[in-house]
Amino acid sequence: MRKTSDPDLLESGIYTIPEVAELVQAPQEIVRVWVEGHTGKQVAVIDNQLGRVGGKVAVSFTNLMELRFVATFASAGVGLREIRKIMDEVKQTLEHPHPFATHTIFKTDGKKIVAEIAQRNGVSIYDLRTKNFEMLAVVMKSLKDDVAYDPQGDAISWRPRPKIAPNVIVHPHFSFGRPVLKDSRIPTATLAQSAKVEGSAAFVADIFDVPERQVREAIRFEQELRKAA
Repeated sequence: MRKTSDPDLLESGIYTIPEVAELVQAPQEIVRVWVEGHTGKQVAVIDNQLGRVGGKVAVSFTNLMELRFVATFASAGVGLREIRKIMDEVKQTLEHPHPFATHTIFKTDGKKIVAEIAQRNGVSIYDLRTKNFEMLAVVMKSLKDDVAYDPQGDAISWRPRPKIAPNVIVHPHFSFGRPVLKDSRIPTATLAQSAKVEGSAAFVADIFDVPERQVREAIRFEQELRKAA
């Protein structure tokens, strides 16, 4: 379940199943199957870098990016078996253990490879919410949006709710990967809880020396997370 070389927990990010479920907007029980598999029925979809941390199943930021891919394709109507086939084959083709957490998969050749593998496995991208067929390229673009990459092409940060909270990012180096404000790096949960206790976003903004609008953004973000899973 772990890689031979374990990542540095201070830099990898640490996410529990409930936290992943909130961030990728998927039910906890489904996310647990993606991470741990189902005894006698299904194997895990990802190669978990962390295994257990503090007695709880946890995944890294890299795994979180992979689970975002799984959740996006699942919501587009692709079956788990087909998703697993795509992921396994792309790993082998691109010779990378976690290609869906890199920029590589979004380059021209990478997108072509995914499209070919999907076609070979009889995968149709079908959006169950709109009842319309979508181009694979559209789904891939949605995965690339709001993710920043380092010079090596690895994902380093993600804006999980850009429309309601454009200043909130998830970065593995900040607060163990918890959502934070981009500039101040203050966890959104801290700001939201403080505003609840104090009863004033303006007062919390003064305490933490951040714009009031960003405090309200953090509150909206946390409220949205609670609805997600």
